[in-house]
Amino acid sequence: MKPFVQVCVIAVVAALAVSCGGNSTLNDTQAVVVLSVNIDQYTPDVAVCSPVDLTIENMSIESRAKDPTTGLTSTQDVVLTRWVVSPYRTDGGTATSPGWSHDLDVYVPAGGKATLNNYRVYPAEYLTQAPLLYLLPENGGFDPETGNRNIRETLKVEIFGQTVSGKSVSVVFNVAFNFSCDGGGTPTGPTPTPMAMPGDGQN
Repeated sequence: MKPFVQVCVIAVVAALAVSCGGNSTLNDTQAVVVLSVNIDQYTPDVAVCSPVDLTIENMSIESRAKDPTTGLTSTQDVVLTRWVVSPYRTDGGTATSPGWSHDLDVYVPAGGKATLNNYRVYPAEYLTQAPLLYLLPENGGFDPETGNRNIRETLKVEIFGQTVSGKSVSVVFNVAFNFSCDGGGTPTGPTPTPMAMPGDGQN
């Protein structure tokens, strides 16, 4: 468990045309508030041999005015509805876990914050898909690209919603994870030789 870790907000943007079903229902005018995300506590080491949902023990989403002199009202309250998660590798590998999206309403008062406890950011069933499945003993127990017994991936989480007044807003943050069979951190021991991946151009 990693206490009191803040994940930097890498982008806070106004989404211009985003909706859950693919048809634009959000106002194209930018909101007067911006959102930021703080991660106070989460567990970065994950055991893929006993897969469970990836969760963040404690996180908060805070709203503030773009212009500090602007007076905020309840019409600037935000309802977040769409969560899009895109994993990417941070260990030199190229194969990544599948992307995932889901719909869940989170209310953020204007000038205030929403606190989420044990929030799910990635489903357990995706931990048994490539490339993480290669870490299972029955599949060799190591990543064929890097030869390592662990895989490091970061989840890019994009959240979309709108204010009560109909202005679109979104926020993006990253959460880093280290995957291994037992979830005990960086595995030790000999590193196997990487194998050729299907479709890598070798005969």
